[in-house]
Amino acid sequence: MKLFILIPLLLMIVSDYKIRKVILWQLILFGLIVAGVSLAENGLRNTCMNLTVNMLLSLFIGLCVYIYFLLRYKSVQSVIGKGDILFILFLTPFFSPRSFLIFMLISFVATLGMWGIVHLIRRKNDPIPLISGLGVCLCALLIYKQLM
Repeated sequence: MKLFILIPLLLMIVSDYKIRKVILWQLILFGLIVAGVSLAENGLRNTCMNLTVNMLLSLFIGLCVYIYFLLRYKSVQSVIGKGDILFILFLTPFFSPRSFLIFMLISFVATLGMWGIVHLIRRKNDPIPLISGLGVCLCALLIYKQLM
């Protein structure tokens, strides 16, 4: 059932990488499928618990990043897109809090690494395609869990 998440996820990865935009219906479909899979596999109580704790963790991390950019650059405009924020929030019911932090940490590092390689090859100052990076990591995780 988890593999249904790949349908909108792959569409968003391609869209984010090519044009740096994600289509809203794909993002909403992704969120609905993640919520449905989470409810089916974890039940209502655990899904709500994961959602609440991970939202609070995301809010705390986001606030720290916001303060850092505000102090460092005196501006926070165009640091992260609204689609990126929604994508991360839609992931919150899917993981336990510990798994969420581990996934986010590994995914952010991998995304930065992928972007660094592309940046070196292209020599362009493109923004980091966050949904693409996190999405590739989520695809890898879903396929790995399916095979194991």
